[in-house]
Amino acid sequence: MLSGAPLILVATAVAGGSGYLATAVVAAAKSPDQYLVFGAFWSALYLVIAALSGIQQEVTRASSASANVSAGPGPRAIAGRFALIAAAVVAVAVVGTSPLWTRAVAESSVIGFAVPIAFGAAGYVFVAVVCGLLYGHRLWLAIAGMIGLDGLLRLAGIGLALLAGGSFEMLAWAVVLPFPLTLAILWWTFRSRLVGSSTLDVGLGRLAWNSSRTVVASIATGLLVSGFPLLLTMTSGSAEPGRLGSLLFAINIVRAPLVVVVMSLQSYFIVRFSARPRDAIRLFVTGSAVVLAVALLLAVGAWFFAPWAFSLLWPAYEITPLVAAGLVLASGLLGVLCLSGPLALAESRHAIYTLGWVLAAVVTVIVLVLPLELIPRSLLAMLIAPLAAIVVHVVGVVGGRRRGSR
Repeated sequence: MLSGAPLILVATAVAGGSGYLATAVVAAAKSPDQYLVFGAFWSALYLVIAALSGIQQEVTRASSASANVSAGPGPRAIAGRFALIAAAVVAVAVVGTSPLWTRAVAESSVIGFAVPIAFGAAGYVFVAVVCGLLYGHRLWLAIAGMIGLDGLLRLAGIGLALLAGGSFEMLAWAVVLPFPLTLAILWWTFRSRLVGSSTLDVGLGRLAWNSSRTVVASIATGLLVSGFPLLLTMTSGSAEPGRLGSLLFAINIVRAPLVVVVMSLQSYFIVRFSARPRDAIRLFVTGSAVVLAVALLLAVGAWFFAPWAFSLLWPAYEITPLVAAGLVLASGLLGVLCLSGPLALAESRHAIYTLGWVLAAVVTVIVLVLPLELIPRSLLAMLIAPLAAIVVHVVGVVGGRRRGSR
């Protein structure tokens, strides 16, 4: 294992725990009906963030030592310039399209819902580019600091917002401000390591094209992970609000422990697979077995203990043993997908990477619009979609290797 894994795992535990507590505190302070609005905002924001994580993955690849060694002659992009352009495009896109989607998920005004998302998304573009550079240069301590501090600031902000009255607008800004704040606080600790070392292995146009493909795949990623509650809300208009709010909270709180860890390690996996290309498939199989074993153990625990924990901590929210175990098993499959994706990217198979995630998103939407009850169609969507994408990634990588060996 590379030396950065323990640091990143600890930071991820801090960030994941902070996010876990943040959603739990809001749920404790709000009724299921009220949580429905906050849950939709959280889901919409992190759908955008998940999409933009594709930028981080491409910058990681483009700035890694192996990528720069293999880079041929031609123009080379500067990461800072790319970040400025991408942040502006993202902010305009979010605000410009907001009338098309805000009313479908919330009663709040377009400004109150979309502007915080646009601000947070633009701030996250800079975070994604900087973290990609940090991964590429293997500055593990700095990466861990970025991951951990972001989560702690968000938890503190939400706590202060609730103490000050806990309006939706206050909570929304408490969620998004940590993106730029984290970068502003920590930038000076690693600035000297990045300034002058942010030239990437391709020109601006090629970087934008590669990033667009990873972003498309990451949009699909977001639909399966952070954006799933948003999709569920949009396809469940006839569902009783309290029941839907309870399910959204269960999805956020039960899937988080496993999904947050594996999602946050995707850039690390890219570096890991790239560093040992001959062993990449073996490492993928081993990692997948570990993820599935952990998911199975957690699913058993969730079956027996999740309903009891909900009745004790959040009595207004209901969860059955089947739903709890199903959510954990679905998170395990999603975790394997977060390994197969980096495997494809590490071998520069951007098209296969994108195809797998897009297929998973399409399957998710198809299942969610089926005329089934809320719980069955939710669990089916979360179980079937990752399987489809994993098959595409693995077949694409193995097939590409066989063709290359001829």
